[in-house]
Amino acid sequence: MKLYISSYEYEDFATPRRVLHYQKMKINDRNCLIIEVDNPLVGQKYGLLCDVDTLYLINRVDEHAFDTLNKFPIDVHVLIAKTTKITSPISLSELQNIAWACLYDNEADAYEHRIV
Repeated sequence: MKLYISSYEYEDFATPRRVLHYQKMKINDRNCLIIEVDNPLVGQKYGLLCDVDTLYLINRVDEHAFDTLNKFPIDVHVLIAKTTKITSPISLSELQNIAWACLYDNEADAYEHRIV
């Protein structure tokens, strides 16, 4: 399944990023989708010394939308690790929220920033 992430509210996500890989997991009993994107974020903007290609997504509306990944777009909080030392966060406190975005199942909707 092809997935894309974009947002009309945040410049870093104005142009859709393609999801290369994703993994479902729970952090603090919250459903989380860990994604790797094709176009990394500039880490310096977020206080990091290296670029960021791993994003942690938490649902904004439907807690179970990641279970089936069959209804799009999915409204998400986009988080990244607070430091480069954190490679497998076990708590949301190890992450920083950087944007609101939507997860799409096609590139055209991601470019149009289609919302429900």
